[in-house]
Amino acid sequence: MSQRCDVLVVGGGPVGACAAQALAADGASVTLIEKEAEVCPPVCGAHANCGLLVPSDVTPLAAPGALGQGLRWMLDSASPFYIAPRPSGALLRWLWMYRSAATPARARAAAPVLHALHAASVALHDALASDGGERWLFHHDGLVQAYEAPAAMDQAARGAEAARELGVRADVLGPADVRARFPGLRGELAGALYFADDGHMDPALFTRAMADKAMAAGAEVRRGTEAIALEPAAAGAVTVVTTRGDLVADQVVLAAGAWTPALAKGLGLALPVEPAKGYSVDVDRPADFPDLPLYLGDAHCVLTPLGDALRLGSTLELSGWDMTIRRQRVAGLRRAAQRVMGIPDDGPLRQIWRGPRPLTPDGLPVVGRVPRRERVILATGHCMLGLSLGPITGKLVAELAGGRAPSLDLAPLSPSRFA
Repeated sequence: MSQRCDVLVVGGGPVGACAAQALAADGASVTLIEKEAEVCPPVCGAHANCGLLVPSDVTPLAAPGALGQGLRWMLDSASPFYIAPRPSGALLRWLWMYRSAATPARARAAAPVLHALHAASVALHDALASDGGERWLFHHDGLVQAYEAPAAMDQAARGAEAARELGVRADVLGPADVRARFPGLRGELAGALYFADDGHMDPALFTRAMADKAMAAGAEVRRGTEAIALEPAAAGAVTVVTTRGDLVADQVVLAAGAWTPALAKGLGLALPVEPAKGYSVDVDRPADFPDLPLYLGDAHCVLTPLGDALRLGSTLELSGWDMTIRRQRVAGLRRAAQRVMGIPDDGPLRQIWRGPRPLTPDGLPVVGRVPRRERVILATGHCMLGLSLGPITGKLVAELAGGRAPSLDLAPLSPSRFA
């Protein structure tokens, strides 16, 4: 027999865990299902991402010129943005929509949307961290973006000026200022930007903590339970067919990241979310590396301190569901860390990770009810911002599920925009 619940959250990554936490705190009867045996195991989409809180990131992925650069990098599988050539109607549709979104006008329109989401989410992150933030290594002390090439620094400074118009705090640092913060720096720098409102945390520990908070508020968490399909049930409810039996819910929240489109397809919704493979490498943290993330702009590599580990991460690879580890991409991250920070690229290696990030063609998340399937709420497509925007997404989901007016305008995030 089917089991019944009020609100069922599908997906135990940062967004799903935050949704379950916000729903439970709101008094809803919540069940969270995650297909892996743990809420955020090593193969989970967000287990080992760069761990950044980035309210400074108000430039959408679909920025003018980004597609052209990506196409130029296509033949280099070690490049920061690699599109693996393959016959795929879904990829062609995504690229066409991306091209349409990558205009100056649409990028300018998307920036305030991202800024509003970030501003609200940062406040929620701080509130959550006030009760146990040390458990997920939460730091809200900023982020440094350093550039070796003067042209790259000039371009970044222009982008920072545009972000300042939205209220983003961005300070220009000279090479001496950067070296004062990072004594291990090598080589010559053209300069850097310091974003004081950014931060970082351990994404796996954060996700587990949010699931724990949800359970403490009364939610049920079912691990090792994979959603297979969604079907209509009596009285307008929704049946979620899972590997552990059917669950009937009055409302369903699809927060399964890059896996969401497969479930949404059963609802008649062709959601243009591509799985973009990202990489990270954990190495021993140098003794003089501060509690401050460093983004190497020229190499598109992030160095995030997490306890006694240092995480080297980034790259974007559109290769479908091919989760093969391309060793040259791993090597590229390690070479960048050696060149700029002197971290041996053949030193001890703790972990190599790769995982799919859910990319929308316009760079904005998808949050809202499914058209003609009003009992289903989508919370996906956060690109590389799921950890940063998890709390505000959870709050918006709780407001929708509770029948209240959303605290932010959801029109730019509506699933209907892809119709």
